[in-house]
Amino acid sequence: MKKQFRDFESAREFVRKLNLKGQKEWVEYCASGNKPDDIPSNPNTTYKKEWIRTGDWLGTGTISTHQRVYRSFEEAGNFVRTLNLKNRKEWEEYCKSGNKPDDIPTEPWNTYKKDYTRWGDFLGTGTISNRDKTYRSFESTIEFTRSLGLKSAREWEKYSSSGNKPNDIHPTPSRKYKNKGWTTWGEFLGTDNIYPKNKEFRSFNEAREFVMKLNLKGQKEWEEYCKSGNKPDDIPSSPKNNYKKDFKGMGDWLGTGNVRYGAETYLPWPEAKIEYQKLGKQYDLKNFSDWEKFAKKNKKLLKKLSLPQLPWNIYTKERVWKKMKKNRNNEARK
Repeated sequence: MKKQFRDFESAREFVRKLNLKGQKEWVEYCASGNKPDDIPSNPNTTYKKEWIRTGDWLGTGTISTHQRVYRSFEEAGNFVRTLNLKNRKEWEEYCKSGNKPDDIPTEPWNTYKKDYTRWGDFLGTGTISNRDKTYRSFESTIEFTRSLGLKSAREWEKYSSSGNKPNDIHPTPSRKYKNKGWTTWGEFLGTDNIYPKNKEFRSFNEAREFVMKLNLKGQKEWEEYCKSGNKPDDIPSSPKNNYKKDFKGMGDWLGTGNVRYGAETYLPWPEAKIEYQKLGKQYDLKNFSDWEKFAKKNKKLLKKLSLPQLPWNIYTKERVWKKMKKNRNNEARK
């Protein structure tokens, strides 16, 4: 048997007294079991001739986005510009505030597809997004940037974000002019600096021969020399990275012969051997056990003499401690 529903006016009057705020609450109410049988769940179908919208049915006055009538693009733009909003983020915050009139769309780019161009035009700021800007040619850009006297990419980034950069100078020239003239930051800024990976260095033997003549005594002095500005550009600051096959340690690189192990620097083996022999005689050290006890008690002395406590771990290439390790193992079996 076909249901008999109340007439539209009576049904709407009943529903408005429920104080429901939207479509979601209406659906929940219909599913609750509290709705009288003579009130339809789908009033838009039951009352096709009288139906206007959900806002009218519930009495909220709300109009769904696709049913709203908005101001013209020109009228909306004139209103929005009085708000003095500076960007899209501020616009979104304003839309969420509840102060926006219903006849001003939240997404103007969708509503005014034929007229909308960019945010700067809609908000009245004049700001243009990077992708819409017209930039100077690479030649004109490089002429301008060289006049600034900047020395590195880092200084360029600070300048670019300072607010002093002209709008027609691209903030990331390495990307903008890729395959269109860009080579290096040194060439772009006029410093002629070249990234280490792009530099041409002397051969390992030529570089080491030059470095040895400096008579530097360790890693610290080498680092200070690199920072001094006196190092030729064709001598790498990190020889370990540039001469991976030939580099044997800072002692070999500087000509000191010192052996580096982690953060410690030790004497080269020929010198270390003499010092170990002196200690053996002075403290009457006859075997591995004697050395082990001595080394544990005299760590400061060994450090002062630049001698490792476990020389067999440091002087592996010389293999001179192979016999001592063997003696140590024999002692451990006893």
